[in-house]
Amino acid sequence: MNALRAVRAPGFAVLVAVCALPVAVLLLPLLVAGPLLAAGVLIPGAMMVRAGGRGTAAGPRFRAVALGAGLLLIGASWLAGAIIATVAPHATTDAGVPVAARFCLVVLVLVVLVMLPALLRPHQHRDPIGRLRVWLDAIGVSACLILPCWLLMLSDGFPPGPTPLAVFLGATSTAIAAAAGVHAVRHRAALRWTGPGVALALICHTALIIAVANPANGDSPLAAMAAGVAVNLAAWTMWWGSVRVQPDSGPPVPAGSEPAAGFPLFALPVLGSAVAVVARLVHGGDIDSTAIVLGAIALLAVAAREFVSAIALRRHADLLTHHGNRLRSLMFGSSDVAMVLDTGLAVCWQSPAAARLFGLSDQDVLGRPITSHLLAEQAGPVGAFLTERLHQDRTDLADARSISARFRDGFGRWRDTEWTAGGADPAMPGRSLVLHIRDVTDRRELEEALQQASHLDPLTGLATTRGLRRAGPPEGDGGALVLLELSGLTAITDVHGPERSEAVLVEAARRVRTRIGDTDVAARVGDARLAVLTRNGAIRAHLLANQLVTVLTAAYELDGASAHLQVWAGLADVCPDADIDEVLRRAELGLRVARSQPPGGVEWYDEVIEERLVRRSTLEQDLPTAVDRNEVELLFQPVFELSGRHPVGVEAVLSWRHPVLGRLPSDELLALAEDLGVLGDLRRWALRRTCRQIAAWRQRYRPLWFSFGVRPAELGDELFHSGLDEALEAHRLPRSSLVVEISEDDLHHGPEAGERLADHLRRLRRSDVRTAVGHFGAGPTSLSRLRVLPVDVLKVDRAVFTRPEDAPAAAVMDVAVMLGRRLGLDVIADGLSTDDDLETVYATGCRLGQGDLLGRPMPAEHVEALIEQSRDASPS
Repeated sequence: MNALRAVRAPGFAVLVAVCALPVAVLLLPLLVAGPLLAAGVLIPGAMMVRAGGRGTAAGPRFRAVALGAGLLLIGASWLAGAIIATVAPHATTDAGVPVAARFCLVVLVLVVLVMLPALLRPHQHRDPIGRLRVWLDAIGVSACLILPCWLLMLSDGFPPGPTPLAVFLGATSTAIAAAAGVHAVRHRAALRWTGPGVALALICHTALIIAVANPANGDSPLAAMAAGVAVNLAAWTMWWGSVRVQPDSGPPVPAGSEPAAGFPLFALPVLGSAVAVVARLVHGGDIDSTAIVLGAIALLAVAAREFVSAIALRRHADLLTHHGNRLRSLMFGSSDVAMVLDTGLAVCWQSPAAARLFGLSDQDVLGRPITSHLLAEQAGPVGAFLTERLHQDRTDLADARSISARFRDGFGRWRDTEWTAGGADPAMPGRSLVLHIRDVTDRRELEEALQQASHLDPLTGLATTRGLRRAGPPEGDGGALVLLELSGLTAITDVHGPERSEAVLVEAARRVRTRIGDTDVAARVGDARLAVLTRNGAIRAHLLANQLVTVLTAAYELDGASAHLQVWAGLADVCPDADIDEVLRRAELGLRVARSQPPGGVEWYDEVIEERLVRRSTLEQDLPTAVDRNEVELLFQPVFELSGRHPVGVEAVLSWRHPVLGRLPSDELLALAEDLGVLGDLRRWALRRTCRQIAAWRQRYRPLWFSFGVRPAELGDELFHSGLDEALEAHRLPRSSLVVEISEDDLHHGPEAGERLADHLRRLRRSDVRTAVGHFGAGPTSLSRLRVLPVDVLKVDRAVFTRPEDAPAAAVMDVAVMLGRRLGLDVIADGLSTDDDLETVYATGCRLGQGDLLGRPMPAEHVEALIEQSRDASPS
């Protein structure tokens, strides 16, 4: 809104002035109408003062306020002059000078004192020579302007009055204002408008003074009207330069430069003075002493100004020469070649380093497109890149961009180069582009050498993983990847030293190379892992893997000693478009399966294997925090007295309800927890929960015993025993109410492991904790070993009492029950699932049983309901 008002204000004022002009001409004398029109500068003057006060002026606020104040003085003086000319047209001073002219002459002095300091600020020219040139311009132009006025008007007996002083002040100040505007034309946008505006305003003010001071002259009324109109034009020009243009943001004039050298500053004033002198002589007049003095002043000013300008230009030339020599030395010693291109991408200039670095002479390069030195396939993209940068018209390197290209030098050799396109040449803005070319051939060769080195293993000479990726999958029908793991290098290092271990690895690599085909790629993909990328199909790849395992496990001779390695192999198919990293991952999965076998195992990758391994990895990640997420449940499977069908004990069973993989069996959960090292924490949590529940049931119902299965490693852990003691004592449970169960499979880990297990069981029995062997009959446990084991309960596996049509199940179960009774053991038929199972077991005299037929593992509240139901069904 303020900008709209600022644009509308001068237009409205001009409209008012245009409408008022014929009215003033028709109704008022011209000597009154002219000053009255001059009073219209009050409007732009007030607007400039207001803009300066609010800080919205272009450039310094002082300048807008001072120039506006000058216009206010001019307008106020001529408004008063018009009033005086209307009220008292014949009022004069004692010297016979009209009062209005005398008053406006005084105002002229004030206007000069107010406006000129605003144009000639002290920091406009920082060097003394620059300031001296400005004053010489002002003196010379003033003398050249006063001389014609003197010859044509004052020396002919023009009526005395304020005219001489007005002419002198007006001419001098006008020249200074014009000089200030001309000197600022390149670096001060506002002064390009305000300087000429001030000059025109001073000329008009001087003309009005002369016209009012000489009312008898017939030309005075028309001169007054013309000056009144022109001074408004000058005022609005000053307003535009002070308020509407962009602020003064150009850089200051550098020392020694000549910003006005391109302007004929003295041409018109000197030409005018010469014309006045010739006209005077042609009309028979003479040249008086005053004219001679004015001419001498003008000539001296011009001479002095040219002398000073010559000194400044010489200094500036020396400075440019110094900078040019420095730039030339830098360019010659630079490792980059600088070129300036025109709009057609032709070379306009090249640095001296072009001949030294690329053998490019000026006659071979200048005027020719730079793209002619490129490969044909690169000329188009590089030309488009340079054209795009050229059209951006930047003169700095802040946004420089680079592109690589193969460049033909002056000797016809092709070089790897890097082109950096910066901004435009300051001497040719918008029409040029500065280009820097750097030779990077040596750097590229070094990079290729390093890359090649990174693709080969320095010890074995085989490809690295990166080299395997670079080789890529075999073409055609694809192939296979054989991943070999060598075990035993660490032992060789410990016994024979690292040199012997490296020698074995080198020999292993040699053996692999001798067994593979010419198109196969052998690589070292780990400290003790080798890989072979072969084009063979599945069958031949499997044969190759077995051959490699065989040759790698053969003895390695080490200076009279021999060493052996254990080797496994994993294989994966390789499709023509396969990713080598993905193939390596699949071969790694196959190798993990092979590692679970004895040395020499060879296994293919299979999706089922991956699913199993992914499942295993997922469980390993989630198990440590499963208890905190309330995913682990404690279930209880009741053990029944078969004759009365009432529960006498429960087996505590841990179950993990995984949110993605579903429910995990107790055996798998315990084995996983043991592998991860969290079995102890899980066991203590389960033991505390179980003891708390059993204690509550023993208080409410009949005494129940409880059991849980353990891993052999737990029995040797002191934390297990201390946790067991703490849980039983905390809930005041008799130790005989607990049965610790091991599996029959745990008895088949060798004699030493069996003896340790027996010792752990004896320790439990000495502390009144009962022990049990589960899944009896499913393994090859000898009866003599069962006789010496310190156990109290024998849980017979359902494989003993199930009824295959061709096997006598009842007889076998009868033997197991009789054996248990003879050894003093309680016998439990574990795994009852059908009525036939129950009938068979009951017929043998077994009194205890458990299984899905009687009750699956269930939460504690379901066990309570079962106990209540059993108690209600029993006779009172």
